[in-house]
Amino acid sequence: MRYHRWMLIAICVVAFTMLRIGSPIQASGSDMQATVDKPVTIAIAGVAERAPGNGGKRIVVTVNAYEPSKSGSVTIVVSVRCGEVLREIGRFGIFPNEAFSVSRGSNPQRFGFPLPDEPSCRQPQTVEIGLEPQTGDGTGASITIGSAGIE
Repeated sequence: MRYHRWMLIAICVVAFTMLRIGSPIQASGSDMQATVDKPVTIAIAGVAERAPGNGGKRIVVTVNAYEPSKSGSVTIVVSVRCGEVLREIGRFGIFPNEAFSVSRGSNPQRFGFPLPDEPSCRQPQTVEIGLEPQTGDGTGASITIGSAGIE
């Protein structure tokens, strides 16, 4: 009996570990911060039912903090994986180009982007967010994502 209990525990630990490796988990803390050199890939939260009316869904990205570059402006690029292809769905910039942080009392900023109406893009599991320099090299720029979800 004791042997079976330990085998069951070992199987559960292995199964749980495989689930965490094989399925996208919401990133946290520094995992949610993107820079020019390091885009962030985030699991999409709350896959909603198909919206009535125009039938479209959109990805909504919540930004909790932004640090501008000292060498010029940056654009934030939002992409989703459609099948095997990473497809850009939109770009945005923070205006005014000033640092803010929810932890220092600022309000989060939200940006929405329609999903392409293609079978491979209708249920994306992750969103990739990166920074692209517009002027200068983007040194020091970073953005911290609070969440990404489908509405």
